[in-house]
Amino acid sequence: MLDAMASSPESETLPVQTLHASFEEHLERGPVVITSPTGSGKSTLVPCWCPGPVLVVEPRRLACRTLAQRVAELEGTALGDAVGYRVRDEHCAHDRTRVVFATPGVVLRSTAEWSRFQTVIVDELHERSLDVDLLLGLLAQRFRGHLVVMSATLDGDRVAAHLGGYHLRAEGRTHPVTLKYLDGRVLLPDPQGIEARVRRALDQARGDLGDVLVFLPGKAEIKDCARALRGRSEFEIIELHGGLSIDEQRRAFSPSDRRKVVLATNVAETSITLPGVGVVIDAGLVRQTRYRDGRGYLTLVPIAEDSADQRAGRAGRTGPGACYRLWSQAAKLAPTTTPEVYRESLVPLVLAAAACGERPEALRLLDPPKPHALSAARDELTALGALDASGDITARGRQLFGMPLDAHLGRLLVEAQGAGCLADAIDLVAVLAAGRALFLPGPRPDFPEDDLRAGGCDVSACVRALRGGDPETHRLHRATLEEARRISARLRRAHDLPERADPGAAVDREALARTALAADPRCVHVARRRGREVLWSNGGTEVELARESALAEVHEVEAIAVLDTRAVVVAGGGGREARILVTCATPLPLRWLVDAGLGRDRLGGVSLDRGRVVAQVERVYARRVIAEREEVPQGEMARAALCALFLRGSVFRQSLAVTRERLAAAALAAKMLSSGYPLDCGEWRPPSPAESELEAWVMTRLAA
Repeated sequence: MLDAMASSPESETLPVQTLHASFEEHLERGPVVITSPTGSGKSTLVPCWCPGPVLVVEPRRLACRTLAQRVAELEGTALGDAVGYRVRDEHCAHDRTRVVFATPGVVLRSTAEWSRFQTVIVDELHERSLDVDLLLGLLAQRFRGHLVVMSATLDGDRVAAHLGGYHLRAEGRTHPVTLKYLDGRVLLPDPQGIEARVRRALDQARGDLGDVLVFLPGKAEIKDCARALRGRSEFEIIELHGGLSIDEQRRAFSPSDRRKVVLATNVAETSITLPGVGVVIDAGLVRQTRYRDGRGYLTLVPIAEDSADQRAGRAGRTGPGACYRLWSQAAKLAPTTTPEVYRESLVPLVLAAAACGERPEALRLLDPPKPHALSAARDELTALGALDASGDITARGRQLFGMPLDAHLGRLLVEAQGAGCLADAIDLVAVLAAGRALFLPGPRPDFPEDDLRAGGCDVSACVRALRGGDPETHRLHRATLEEARRISARLRRAHDLPERADPGAAVDREALARTALAADPRCVHVARRRGREVLWSNGGTEVELARESALAEVHEVEAIAVLDTRAVVVAGGGGREARILVTCATPLPLRWLVDAGLGRDRLGGVSLDRGRVVAQVERVYARRVIAEREEVPQGEMARAALCALFLRGSVFRQSLAVTRERLAAAALAAKMLSSGYPLDCGEWRPPSPAESELEAWVMTRLAA
């Protein structure tokens, strides 16, 4: 039936169909790389041309679901039978399913199943995520079946040469798209005032034909924009992102008696094709991770030119269209999108490779990672207990790899299981994993009982907000709260817990704080006070509390566990500088740092008490004394104490003066001889062998 679908009248009109015969010929000889514009039919037709079973790797859950649904409809079978999909927490396929669409993460976690497929297709390679790059490297090395790589915007010749395969190109059907810039006072794409600029673009697009596709950077912005457009009865406002159910996603593809305005993430850029779109409104933003001093911060950045062109092209699939760009025509965007391997932390790459028994540098990756970035990732994973000293994955590392979370958040859950606070930790991690501030900026609620941050602890505030927070009453970001609750429900199901906690359930703040400390001691920061300014340090880059932090107005705290931060760029004395702001932290007593073994001991003072040496020992963490104790010193501390007493003249007093003279003479002799001067201070000449022997003799006698 799939073959019948591939030769149906509808498929005959798609541009990629011109490659069918050539594709089958080259597939028998080696890997095949296909480049063709979005909407040319490659994602729905090419899987049907391949020997089955066929595994199709799609970068997003939404694309997996929609493509599987579309291919199943074209093939005339129920979804999950001959055609299905596998995404996180959702499998709609069985052992006899001939075409399976799956996300890279699912495929990487099921390497043992690769052997059952005759063909693997890696679609949308141009997105160049870490897991797709790793997956392609592993497939090129291990997979013995047919390998196909596809993309809309890709240097196909380069990829084909890398794989030792063949590059096939199909031309798409495109129509002219008129570019219009609605910059106002905005030069580069900017998140401020997106909703107002989208409304203005919609007003200007009244005379344009076709439905409207609006590109926004994330679910939160989609929610905000949807609320701003309520009341526009001439439009049907539709949200489109990976967090929706299949039924909710289907609205974007279904006919409507009103003009559709689809608010979408960049999943609609290349992964899927929406029918009837004649207008694109592009906010020009994407969420990416930026790194500073080894720490990652999710932030909004302008898209590159290749991405902007792809988005604009969505308006010209069925006829002439218009693209409204919400930035200035004078803006200079980067020409191409940088692969994640050069802009993201390599922690996921190194962990996934280790779980597959590989080192990234041993694989033929399309772009080799930088050695320093690999080293930093290994150091991070070793500190989290995910890798051993040899760089091999540990049992804890396999736990972390199996979690749908960043490694540092997964480590919190692993530690919480043993600490008896798993439910609290899941709700905290869900808020942190949502990737956007939960509490709105500005003044706190008018009534103290509505201020969830009144207790001076961000950790408790986040958990209470997730469980019983109301966006209006508690001034929470609605989209972030909804996303955090979805993540919490998923994690709770995975750990056999009720999907929602009792809103009134107490939060064990101490257990959570000790869990954070045990999971990653580097999260501990101590206060550094400089006048009225308070900065926080763990021995590395200093950070400061964000205004929205519950601890911002608490002055007596001496140590905190930092759970989340963000980077901002501000004007400084020498120009613009980056600062790291703490958005989620919990206070710690200094004694907990000592109990956890943080810091090192140093000699603070020493005295003689009736012939007994007594030392004042200081515990120092991040150059801050966190505890003091008095004891009889042992080992190296005892030698340091005796040295201090000797130099002070408290012991061996008669030898002090002689020793000082001998040390001074030795230092002078060493300096003169190393400079080439003889000891009689005559005319300069190189030291003779005898003088070198003299220096050695003097030093030997002084050391005796």
